[in-house]
Amino acid sequence: MNHANIDEKRKREFIRKTIQKFSLNLEGLVVFTEAATGNYKHTPIIAALAGAKQVFAVTTDSRYGKKEDIKNLVLNDAKELGVDKKITILFDKNKDCLRKSDIVTNLGFVRPITKDMISCMKPTAVIPLMWETWEFRAEELDLKACRERGIIVLGTNEHHPLLDLFRSNGFLICKLLFNKGFDVYKDNLLLIASGHIGDSAADFFINAGISFNRIVFDDKIPEHQRAFVYSREEILNNLDAYDAIIIAELHHNMDILSLNGFIPVRLLKEKNPLIQIIHICGSVNKNDIEHEVLSIYPENIMPFGYMTVSPDYLGPKTLLELNTAGLKVGEVMARCRLKRLSIKDTIEYTIKNSPAMDFEGGFLRYER
Repeated sequence: MNHANIDEKRKREFIRKTIQKFSLNLEGLVVFTEAATGNYKHTPIIAALAGAKQVFAVTTDSRYGKKEDIKNLVLNDAKELGVDKKITILFDKNKDCLRKSDIVTNLGFVRPITKDMISCMKPTAVIPLMWETWEFRAEELDLKACRERGIIVLGTNEHHPLLDLFRSNGFLICKLLFNKGFDVYKDNLLLIASGHIGDSAADFFINAGISFNRIVFDDKIPEHQRAFVYSREEILNNLDAYDAIIIAELHHNMDILSLNGFIPVRLLKEKNPLIQIIHICGSVNKNDIEHEVLSIYPENIMPFGYMTVSPDYLGPKTLLELNTAGLKVGEVMARCRLKRLSIKDTIEYTIKNSPAMDFEGGFLRYER
């Protein structure tokens, strides 16, 4: 039995159901996105299956694979599904293709979306962020140029009832710990995570009866979680009590774990040399950690603002739903603009009729 083939068929069936779930209909629209490896290979295929008139998918050589291999991977899958004629694989961010596009996603190989790229876009083009707006990184998208040209940018609300993605955080942490041989249910964990990621993981631990304490770098703590939140002094005095530290801090660029960090690595080594560090996101100094011969997992960690573990680490469904939802945001925005709705009316309608998310203070006023 070819299990790999069965797994692929399951994903394809899930994609069809997800397109229906979000009522994604890209008929008549042109999409500019990326072609990549893993579950990211499905994004242009999702757009094509949802009826897009044309899909331009840009790729390049990276640590994940060679561009020619990615091209063949995507087009072979698309051919089996009967949509290969709709997909054009690009090896550069072709300006003629940008001029034709109604929806431009901000996924990996499309970034950075520069002022020069934006100047090529049609005035009715839109850019859906394929994640929430608080994760926006200015170096990846020239928001000012978008405003000047009237190109609307909205995020994808991961708390939307059709997505509910933050509920996956606890499962993701458990998978990482299981990979390192932990039981989890008999372990004592230290969770360093503010905001939605921390809240959702803490709720998971509470509901599952997992022993943990939590560090946050602001006062935004749900009332029912306050008993689990410890001060720095309490944590440093009890470092020997923990089996693992989970770092999932995407909100605050704190020096969490380094020679002179929030938790000094030498003190950690002295008190708990066998502790396991799990890194999802957050600022740590890997050189300092390795110098003290402390264990950190995964090995290839990302700098602050980026995720070491991508959404598809847990399984394909999270990423496939997220990217389908992002395309739905793009669909609703694009149709509004093609009908010549104003920016204000487009934003209001899209938020009401899709899993869209505006910037804090609004797209036209957002500054960071």
